[in-house]
Amino acid sequence: MVATIYKRLFSGSANVQILGRFQKHLVNTAPKEHVVKELVRPVGLSEAPKPNVKYKEGNGVRDLFDEAKTTQRTMELEMQFSKGGLYDVHTFRKTGGKLFLSPPSFWRRDKALYFPHIHARSLSNSQDQDVESFLKGKLSVVRMFTSAAGDELGKSYFRGEDGLDYLQSELLLNPDNQGVSTQIVEINLTENKLKALFARLALGKVRSSVPKERHSRYFLADRNQLSFGIREELQINNLYTSYILLVDPQLKIRWMASGGADKKDFNLLWRCVRALKKELNSSNSSS
Repeated sequence: MVATIYKRLFSGSANVQILGRFQKHLVNTAPKEHVVKELVRPVGLSEAPKPNVKYKEGNGVRDLFDEAKTTQRTMELEMQFSKGGLYDVHTFRKTGGKLFLSPPSFWRRDKALYFPHIHARSLSNSQDQDVESFLKGKLSVVRMFTSAAGDELGKSYFRGEDGLDYLQSELLLNPDNQGVSTQIVEINLTENKLKALFARLALGKVRSSVPKERHSRYFLADRNQLSFGIREELQINNLYTSYILLVDPQLKIRWMASGGADKKDFNLLWRCVRALKKELNSSNSSS
């Protein structure tokens, strides 16, 4: 009896194809060792952030009949499963948080892609706000993190060996007070609702550690508003490391880094800031 059922289920070319697809998907969901590479292509989204936009996870009913979208969703799920469990921890330990190497210079404006829409609360205001509204019109050094380890790693991009600390003195960002204004924006992407609650309970401690003039640009945001696929596009999926993004006044990501900074990384970031600021000022004066 069992043999008969087995024969009926697993005989015929159709069943062979189904089994073949299943085995292929199973292989694709196996965890793959992370390889650290230099970012060559621009990172970001193809469309500028808009108020109230929601980044969908998965397909709608109509999309089930669209082969291209179904295939794309299958690939997303395979990647999501392959990076589940302890993948983030293993990758973080292996790389020290340096998931990729930063490009040697910033990306061209006509090639650069956009920063996402993020809804968040700042240290100075309990009302939900669109983070991109604080980025528009300025050159922003955005640091993003989810864990305490990521928080500490990200700070190393703002502290030089000679005691220079951009996080404690924003006057260093705009010494001549001319041209395009440069600012630091910090985004704490809370992992889930429970950790978001703990983060809000600890707001007093956070406020005391952040200079008051930066409270309006220190944000607490729900990480899950950015779907897995969107986080993959932005290269910000690992929970334990930090991310530094250089965002221009048109909300385009012009440069990016991950993990902690040594002297070379620190100098590269701020060299890009100065060069991009020069480009923006030149563009504004000629227009």
